[in-house]
Amino acid sequence: MIGTRINGRYHILETIGGGGMAYVYKARDVILDRIVAVKVLQPQFSRDEQFIKRFRREAQAATSLAHPNVVSIFDVGEEEDVYYIVMEYVEGPTLKELIQDRGALSLDETVDIMMQVTSAIAHAHANQIVHRDIKPHNILISSEGEAKVTDFGIARAMSSATITHTNSVMGSVHYLSPEQARGGVVTYRSDIYSLGIVLYEMVTGQVPFSGDTAVTIALKHLQEDVPSPKKVNRLIPQSLENIILRSTAKDAFHRYESALEMGEDLETSLEPARANEPKFVIPSEEDDVTKAIPIIKNDNTIKDLDATIEARPPVNKAQKEEAKPEEKPKKKKKNRWLTFIFVLFFLIIGSGVAAFALFPSLLKVDEVEVINVVGEEVEEAETLLKDLGLAVELERMVHEEVPKDHVIRQDPAGGSVVKVGSRVKLFVSEGQEKFEMPEVVGMQRERAERILGDFKNIEWAERESDETPGVILTQVPEPGTPVIVEETTVYLTYSVEQTVSLNNLRGLTEREAYNYLDGVGLLAKVTYAHSNDVQKDQVISQSPSAFIQVKKGSEVALTISKGPEPKKQEEKKEEREPETEPRRTVISTIPIQVDEGDDPHILIRYEDATTDGEKVHFDDRLLESDTFRINLVVTPRNDAIVKLYINGEHYKDYTYTY
Repeated sequence: MIGTRINGRYHILETIGGGGMAYVYKARDVILDRIVAVKVLQPQFSRDEQFIKRFRREAQAATSLAHPNVVSIFDVGEEEDVYYIVMEYVEGPTLKELIQDRGALSLDETVDIMMQVTSAIAHAHANQIVHRDIKPHNILISSEGEAKVTDFGIARAMSSATITHTNSVMGSVHYLSPEQARGGVVTYRSDIYSLGIVLYEMVTGQVPFSGDTAVTIALKHLQEDVPSPKKVNRLIPQSLENIILRSTAKDAFHRYESALEMGEDLETSLEPARANEPKFVIPSEEDDVTKAIPIIKNDNTIKDLDATIEARPPVNKAQKEEAKPEEKPKKKKKNRWLTFIFVLFFLIIGSGVAAFALFPSLLKVDEVEVINVVGEEVEEAETLLKDLGLAVELERMVHEEVPKDHVIRQDPAGGSVVKVGSRVKLFVSEGQEKFEMPEVVGMQRERAERILGDFKNIEWAERESDETPGVILTQVPEPGTPVIVEETTVYLTYSVEQTVSLNNLRGLTEREAYNYLDGVGLLAKVTYAHSNDVQKDQVISQSPSAFIQVKKGSEVALTISKGPEPKKQEEKKEEREPETEPRRTVISTIPIQVDEGDDPHILIRYEDATTDGEKVHFDDRLLESDTFRINLVVTPRNDAIVKLYINGEHYKDYTYTY
């Protein structure tokens, strides 16, 4: 895939890793211009629809993790049967590579890294995510020494795939908890066992169990205690060994209750006061077992024991013979009791036979045909069966098709004949499987649409905001809410550019107009013109016109009054007193040179002996060629000055003297 581009956005640069289920590539996000890591599912998994469905949902669930020691997931998607996850790129080796390169790590470095990892795992557990595949290969160490745990969510998806999909069991079996090895229920404490094995490898440079096959190693996890790490590395304090022994206890009950508790224990593990603490031993389960009483063998003991027995008078032979006639009456009495019991038993059996023969209707239990309640609402089904004299037992389960609270199946089936009072078991639907709603607030709309790709019903709403356009502002349902993907309608509000209803600016002074436009986030483009109706420095016109909706940051064109047109030079000459100083006329030629295609705003101002100190304006609406000519009058005391402005900036001055 090197050189290809996924989703038109992620340009694959090089391969940086791979495992039994996916390949990992270094890539560039061409939109945000940043380096990312892209994990691409191997082709054989793309044909397993159930696996893909769980893979996508678990990967999306992992986006809810926001922790400095967890590799962030940026995007999840698919393109032409290529399923991928885009995540944070961490520059640095895996913990496995670090151990292979350096062997056992220093104790300080080990504790520092492991405390970061336990913090990340504790955060995941707090969000109801079990990693299931903790190993040094999934822990990245940045160049700054920061630990980053990756592959959250993927491990849970992988547990649903068949074992024939991968030959990578060997890579993870070294860190497998006993309950995982036997196929039992995986809990948070399963992750703690794996953390203990990783900690063992960090301080010793080797894994505790090895073997020729994955099965051999798994059996050792089931049957053998983790060996003492102090026998491999004598520098390990007893406190640190105790953490390893406790976290790797075979019975999950004896491990740490949480990753947070393990991290707290690690924090003080290198303190001198704990260096020689007692070795951790799993509490004995035989403390309350009844102890066996030893056999008494010596004669003195026998004599003492006989002394506690009540003394009886000695019996001689004659007395024994005299007692024999007395035993016969006891025997006869015993025989009479046996005869009585035999007769009583015979009478009971006879009575039972007579009852069946003479009164069958009194002893017979009625039978009833079980009706079919499959598809019925559970309350209605219970009522129907109880009316027949049957007991009802309910068992609820998730079902993708049968509506919630409706009967999926029953045992015995409808049409069966059973005794009245028999029990009928109803399997009742809990509805479709629920998943936690992912969080998309703060994401761009495009990314949110990809993450929520399984949701069929999404309703969008716009809201003006100073946020970047297209950012999700609110979502319903809230993140973490259990939802049924196929049935839930998601309501999302995203940001759009703010708009302003433009006020009427005519009649305002130039400064007032500037202040208003600046206050509402608009820009001003100003030109000047003479007006006999509008006072000087007031707004003559505006574009766009008043009450039009414009986006913030837009430009508003203003025409500002320069007051009435100046009187013609001839009229001014008549009003002036006869001139006493010489005058002459000069012609100013101003070249206007701009690049082809540009449309600059040109402004020319001048003053000479005829303007009485006022500056006369010419703007680009009066310029008809690339050269502008002005007739100027100069005297020995009054020079003529021409100023050229381009796009509002002072460009050049031209001065003419007598």
